[in-house]
Amino acid sequence: MMAKESIKDKLDKQQRELSKNFQQSHWLSNESNANQFFLWNTYYRRNPHRFAKEYLHLDLYWYQSVLLYLMFLSNFIVIIAARASSKSFLIAIYSVCKAILYPNSKIVLTSGTRGQSKLIVTEKIQQELWDKSFNLRREISKITSSQVEVMVKFKNGSSIETVTCSENALGHRSTVNVGEEAKTIEKAILDKVISPFRVVRQVPFMMLTEYKDDSQFREEPTEILISSSIEETHWLYRQSKIANEGMINGNGSFFVALDYAITLKHGIRTRKQMIQERKKLDPITWDVEYSNFVLRSNANAYFTYELIKDNQRLKRAFYPRKDEDVRGKIRNKYNIPKQNGEVRVVSCDIAFVDRSGNDNSVFSCLRLFEESYEINDRVQKEFRVQVPYLEGVPGKELRKQAIRIRQLFDDFDADYIVLDTRNGGPGIYDLMARVLYDDDRDIEYPPLKAMNDETYSNRIIATGAQPCIFVVNASAKLNSDMANNLRSMFTEHKIELLIPKDDGVDELVKYIPDYKGDADPYSKYFYEKPYLETMFLINELINLEYEKGENTGLIRIYEQPGMMKDRYSSLTMGCYFVSQLERDLLSKPQHMSEAEKLFTIRKPKLIGGRW
Repeated sequence: MMAKESIKDKLDKQQRELSKNFQQSHWLSNESNANQFFLWNTYYRRNPHRFAKEYLHLDLYWYQSVLLYLMFLSNFIVIIAARASSKSFLIAIYSVCKAILYPNSKIVLTSGTRGQSKLIVTEKIQQELWDKSFNLRREISKITSSQVEVMVKFKNGSSIETVTCSENALGHRSTVNVGEEAKTIEKAILDKVISPFRVVRQVPFMMLTEYKDDSQFREEPTEILISSSIEETHWLYRQSKIANEGMINGNGSFFVALDYAITLKHGIRTRKQMIQERKKLDPITWDVEYSNFVLRSNANAYFTYELIKDNQRLKRAFYPRKDEDVRGKIRNKYNIPKQNGEVRVVSCDIAFVDRSGNDNSVFSCLRLFEESYEINDRVQKEFRVQVPYLEGVPGKELRKQAIRIRQLFDDFDADYIVLDTRNGGPGIYDLMARVLYDDDRDIEYPPLKAMNDETYSNRIIATGAQPCIFVVNASAKLNSDMANNLRSMFTEHKIELLIPKDDGVDELVKYIPDYKGDADPYSKYFYEKPYLETMFLINELINLEYEKGENTGLIRIYEQPGMMKDRYSSLTMGCYFVSQLERDLLSKPQHMSEAEKLFTIRKPKLIGGRW
């Protein structure tokens, strides 16, 4: 009896008389039932993790219970969660709990691509949660999943809808905005289009005289930003700091970061899995994606991450032929046809056999496209460079490396080879200057020779050798020039690197049928490799440091202890060669035709053993 009186004491007049608003046949027409409704509703709103477990019968890990509880206390939430930490599953649970406990909630899921946010509805809610919870199925009136609309509608007036973060998303309304994989969202569009969606949840009782002017009943709309990683230069880093400071000051914000340890703790992934994953990734990608490290710019870095990231625009990778396909005379299904006037280069940084594993031979494939534009009534010509393929391999026997260079030269339909003459370079040159037989492909390669160095071109004189090897003899001055040239190309956006691996996987799914969920790991790795190698390149670049000679003014680039710069060396030599081609192109007499100018730069390919 005392318990019932204590309940009544906490209710206002409207609440105490709630049962009178229902027909006698309704369950809530009973005053005791109405009081129980108030108790359970309050209890579950204050304990959403228990609602998920007790009413929806969902199994939660303890950390998911804690996060769910804290998310319901906050209206600005930032979560940085490592891969495989079930962040999308958590968002799905939060969304359905919010929709059920707060009628007329309008929850909008958004991301940089429609497919990303759509997965929360189609995979997490429509499949996983739907199968696990009978009560959830009772609460939902309809799920729509089409190219036009992806939405979950609830019987109480709530909805969960997916919206692509773009200029075309105007006109929606929400009480909760969720930015899924927020690092892919453009801040300008988020502020201009998505954030204005948010409105106060509209509930009928707020129209009553007793409540309409009482601000304590007016709920703040909620914003959630969730991502797998964060960078200091990204707008999400600033938002995470705001959320963290707000949490400390108790103003309704919440910030949390989860690393890979949470997945091991709860058996979401095994230790063996994580070890294999770490072997596939470069250290910086592992630290960012799995350990919650914030990528910061090195004060002594010559190449900043922000500078390089702006040039990651190339979507399609190149794939060399497999040996068995060459022997079987099977064409390369994923070859990239050469454009009219396009020039192709294979740039090679050579390493000896290195048992320490800290030195690689790297082969970079470059596509060069001539572009013209007018400056001060003068036509300026230059090459725009794409890097669709990189290959780094441990130093090995020189003959094998020479054969691999010739394989890439043919597969890529290249015009030139750029060869570093340090270390094993001279030995590899000598091998390519003679007829070279490839056992793996059963092919005999005709000889090549140097095009810019008489000493090398006279080392071995073979009849009919194609002059297409640009040899690079390193010096302090040349190394400085090459470093400055590469940085200028990044600054002027004259170079395009492959997009990040996750985005690359989205592209692979579109145009490579062999790449699919049930493909064997080796096949998947083959198709992902160019994107992984690009990540290794970026890791090298942003970890390189430099110093400027006091007397000479020359730039010296050097790697930090334990790091490498082989991919940098390969790329910088290739791009230096590009600059020499540009200079030669611009220096040709104006009376020469365009075909004549190009012929002096791009030598004819050897066809059928004859020029």
